[in-house]
Amino acid sequence: MARTKQTARKVTGDKAPRVKLQSLQKKKSKTALSLKKPTFKRKTMANSFCVMCRNGGDLWICDEKDCKRVVCHKCLIVPEKSLKDVTENHVTFKCVTCHWKETEKSAPQPYFGFYSQGKPVLSEPPVITGGFQHAINSQVAPHSTALIHLHLENLEVGHTQVNMIHSLLQPYFPKGRYQFSQLPFNLTTQESLAVYQSAAFDLATSLSSYQSVILFLTTHSDEERGHLFAGFVDGVTVASKVSEIIRVAHIFFNVCGSVVTVEDSFNGLKKAAQLFKPKSMVLFDAQHLHLVTTIPYLLSLVDSTIIQGFDVSSGIKFALNDCAMLGRHSNIIVMMWRSQGENMEVGKLVVEKLVWTDKFIRPWGNYLPVQCPQCGSIQKWVCGAEGKTNSYECKYTHCGKGKGPKNTSIPPKQYTFSIPEDAIQLPHGKKGTSSWLQFTH
Repeated sequence: MARTKQTARKVTGDKAPRVKLQSLQKKKSKTALSLKKPTFKRKTMANSFCVMCRNGGDLWICDEKDCKRVVCHKCLIVPEKSLKDVTENHVTFKCVTCHWKETEKSAPQPYFGFYSQGKPVLSEPPVITGGFQHAINSQVAPHSTALIHLHLENLEVGHTQVNMIHSLLQPYFPKGRYQFSQLPFNLTTQESLAVYQSAAFDLATSLSSYQSVILFLTTHSDEERGHLFAGFVDGVTVASKVSEIIRVAHIFFNVCGSVVTVEDSFNGLKKAAQLFKPKSMVLFDAQHLHLVTTIPYLLSLVDSTIIQGFDVSSGIKFALNDCAMLGRHSNIIVMMWRSQGENMEVGKLVVEKLVWTDKFIRPWGNYLPVQCPQCGSIQKWVCGAEGKTNSYECKYTHCGKGKGPKNTSIPPKQYTFSIPEDAIQLPHGKKGTSSWLQFTH
C-alpha cells in the first residue's frame, strides 16, 4: 500500500542534543591514546519533510526506486472518499518529483500519484497546492548530520557563524539524527594534546552513525608562512604546519585565511586532503578574513548540500547566487576527493578556485586600483571592451603630465585585462556587470 509517516512540523520540532565536550577535558595529564577507526553503520531512511513545502506533518512516502522523498497531505490533496482506495496493500505512491523527471523530456502527462500495477487508482488527478520552495529535484534533509566546531582554545571569533549554521540545520532533523558539538583545542604540549585526543576520540565514536559530518576549523594563520595556530605556550600563540592540524581533524569543512596563499602551506594542505580524503574542503584566501562575509554563502551551501541533498560540486556553484559581499572580499577555494567507483581509496583530488569578477571593480579577477597610481586621482574607471578584453584609461586631464624624463608628458595610466584561457565564466551569481570565474586544477 502507499506508505505514510508522520513527523513533527519543522516550526515546532524537537531540539537536537548539543554535546558539551568540555567536561571530557580533564586538567590532569593523560597518556596519548591509540585511536581506532570507528565502525560506521549507516542506513538511509525516508525524508522527514515534504519535498514541496519543506514542512512536516502527515506524509506520503515515495515508492520509486532510490527515492526517499515525501509529500505532505496539505500539498497533495486526496479526496476523502478515496483515502481507503490509496492505502490498499497493492497501491504504490509516486512523488511529484519522480513524475516530473519521467515526463520532463517528453510531453506533459497528468499526475495521479497513486498506482496499482502501473494504472492510476484515482479517477481524477489529486490537487497539488502551492509550489516548490526550492529545486524540484531536491530532497529535504535526507541524511543524518553532525555539525562540529573545532576551534582554537579561547578564540572568540567564529562562534556566531557556526551557530547560524546550527540554527539552519537543527529544525530539519528529528531527534537522534542531528548532533552539534564544539571542541576547543590546544596542541602545544603533551598534556593538552592528550586531553584533546581523548575528547576527539569520544567525539569520533559518537559520530559513527551519521551519514554527513560538517567540521568547521576556526583558528588564526601565520601571515608569512601560512601555518595554523595550534595553541598557546605561556599565553603566546604557536603556529603549526597545516598537516599537523589536519592529522587530528578527521572529516572537516574548513574556513581559514592566508593558509592558501603561501605555496608551501597550500601544498601541505593538499597532501593532507589526499591522505584523509574528506568529501570537501572550503577555504577563503582573504589575508584578513572577515567571517561575517562568509555567512550567506555558507548558509546557502549547507542548505543545498545537506538539506536539499545536492552534491558538493553543484552546491558550491548554487551558493554563488547569495554571496555578492563575499566576492568583493575573498576568492573561494574548494578541494574535493573524487573516488573511482565505490573504493574511496582510489581517485584524485580536484581543486577548484572561484574568483569574483566585475567589469568596473575587478575585471576578470584583477584588481583595479581605487586611486590612479600615476596622478593620484580617485575615479570610476571607464571601460572599453572588445570581446573578452577590457581596457581602462585614467580620465584625469593632467594624468601623465610632467611624469616623463625631464618633466615631459607621458600617456594617461592604462590597464588591459583579458579573461584567462583556463577560466570558465559561470552563470551562477551573475548580476549586472559581475559574475564568477571557475578555475579547475
